Amino acid sequence: MTAFLFPGQGSQYVGMAHHIPDVEASRQLFAQASSVLGFDLWKLIETGDEGTLMRTENTQPALFVTELAWAQALSRRGITADIAAGHSLGEFSALCYAGAFSFEDGVRLVQQRGALMAKAVSNSPGSMAAVIGLNSDDLAAVLAEGHKAGIVEPANYNAVDQTVVSGEAAAVEKVVQSVKALGRGRAIPLKVGAPFHSSIMAAGATEFERVLKEITLAQPQIPVVNNVAAAVESNPGTIRSCLVAQFRNPVQWVRTMGVLQEKGVDRYVEVGPRNVLTALAKKAVSGATLEAVEEMTWQ
Repeated sequence: MTAFLFPGQGSQYVGMAHHIPDVEASRQLFAQASSVLGFDLWKLIETGDEGTLMRTENTQPALFVTELAWAQALSRRGITADIAAGHSLGEFSALCYAGAFSFEDGVRLVQQRGALMAKAVSNSPGSMAAVIGLNSDDLAAVLAEGHKAGIVEPANYNAVDQTVVSGEAAAVEKVVQSVKALGRGRAIPLKVGAPFHSSIMAAGATEFERVLKEITLAQPQIPVVNNVAAAVESNPGTIRSCLVAQFRNPVQWVRTMGVLQEKGVDRYVEVGPRNVLTALAKKAVSGATLEAVEEMTWQ
């Protein structure tokens, strides 16, 4: 059984679409997205500057379209998924791949999602950091130190030894410094444009719920494991509720990988730039084939 894993923000980089095979087909997909967005997405990704690509309202459609272009290239070579999951923004790619909404609606959805996330933190900018190598007690201790400086919360449960924290910049920095002072583990600031999956995003979640009501959702044609409950949901109404909840709640990636193993997945393909989810999968599964599209041999 094959699972497609779609990465989220942090995997993007200028030039990331250059590696996708089937250039003509990929460019057509990017042209479709550009007509929806009102700007040349291919140009932004391939020749734009990192600062512009890093803007959340740009990053999200850029990753979404790049990932769907990779999925298209895989399909042309007979590689398809039996089940899918996506990390944060990647969940939207997984749902679109599974047929839960159209490509054009997906482009609109992720652009508005990014814009609302940027708006939600315009008066209270924040950041995120990956905390690696700490046990649960140590993690609780550094979070308690961070709370002294403001809002900071677990945002992504990526692996048993890696939790991403999110919140106000001063509080996240306090966590980073507390990890250093602890003398074990590491804390790595992430290149993201907002404190995703934290309570700071609550206002944006309310507005995003209204956006989602304008999008037609259908039952996915293959199972998709969601971020919030780490469960397969087929009811469009439940999917909509989970996507709203995802806006401000942690990504349950450890549990997601557990569900995929329970379903009998023995091949994991990371569909998008870099190999972040492949690296996490190496910690979570054994005896399975792990592949990242950028590292595959393409004819």
